[in-house]
Amino acid sequence: MSEQNTLSKPADKKFWQYAPLIFTGFYLLPTLFNLSHLPVNTIVMSVAFYIVFILLYIKAMNCETKSITTLFIMMLVVCFSATFYTTGTSTLYGFITFIAGESYSKRHRVYAVFGIAFTVLLSAYLADMENVKYFLAGTLLISAALFAFGIASQKERLHKMREQESANQLEQLAAIAERERIARDLHDILGHSLSSIALKAELANKLNQGERYEQANNEIAQVADLARQLLSDVRNAVSDLKQLNLVSQIAQLKQRLIEQEFNVTFNVILNTLPAKVEGIAGLIIKEAVTNLLRHSSTKNCEINIEQTPQQLLITVTDNAPCTSLNAGNGLNGIKERAQQLNGSATYTCGDKFTLNVMLPITAKDLQ
Repeated sequence: MSEQNTLSKPADKKFWQYAPLIFTGFYLLPTLFNLSHLPVNTIVMSVAFYIVFILLYIKAMNCETKSITTLFIMMLVVCFSATFYTTGTSTLYGFITFIAGESYSKRHRVYAVFGIAFTVLLSAYLADMENVKYFLAGTLLISAALFAFGIASQKERLHKMREQESANQLEQLAAIAERERIARDLHDILGHSLSSIALKAELANKLNQGERYEQANNEIAQVADLARQLLSDVRNAVSDLKQLNLVSQIAQLKQRLIEQEFNVTFNVILNTLPAKVEGIAGLIIKEAVTNLLRHSSTKNCEINIEQTPQQLLITVTDNAPCTSLNAGNGLNGIKERAQQLNGSATYTCGDKFTLNVMLPITAKDLQ
């Protein structure tokens, strides 16, 4: 068997993979039952082989490389040799089949089973033991059971590895989505303001060259105001990134609207939210409030946030006429964030603008 075809194992092991070692004690029963009739060297060798086998088995279970075949062969050699001193090796052969089922691919399990069967038959023949049929029958029953357990253990391990890989991929996608969100936010915050600063600075330069100093000074003052406002927006954005608690974010956003002289009504019904739902919801509400600050003409709005056992509902209403709307980075970003949780985001225009967001909450999220 090629060592390149064994399946690598993760470092973490389940207790039940080691707990069955207690049943290896059956190996010692033939020696204990005949203790008074056996030579000392037979007893010593039986115990020595048992200790060596246990050490090899534990090492095989902790083997993180593809070199388990060496340990597999060494355990076969130990069992073969021990059979000349005790018939209890029928138990240990079963544990070797567990290693074969747990560690090898389907094709190489066939080779492993053939190697075990050959070793069992050869040792039984050469050891010249009494009751060979009982020895072979016991070995077959134990090996078949533990072989099946080994295959089940491998399937469980591979399933968990795939789950971990999927979780890692989701984390990577979430990180990418978050970077895209930050990029959108920075574009929204910096893009317009920096463009305005550049245009006004150029205008001030031209006015200065035309000796229209009063107008130039006025443009320079506006550049300074824009720069201060931009600095404030950047600080608020950084503060929002650091603040993850949804209730705190809502209070902060409400204060920002009030400072900008908005007549705003907040209706919030919240319990404990799953972390990922809370994070996405906070980003969506922040984006919705940012849109209100930029585009609301009446400064009269309402924000409703309601949590049910199955979903989180967010409704943002701007009580201003809305005849047409071109969805920009803000609304598109809200849709993308909702879709990350298999939710939805819709908006309507008319006598007023209404944004409706639904984020599902599953039982798995609450675990």
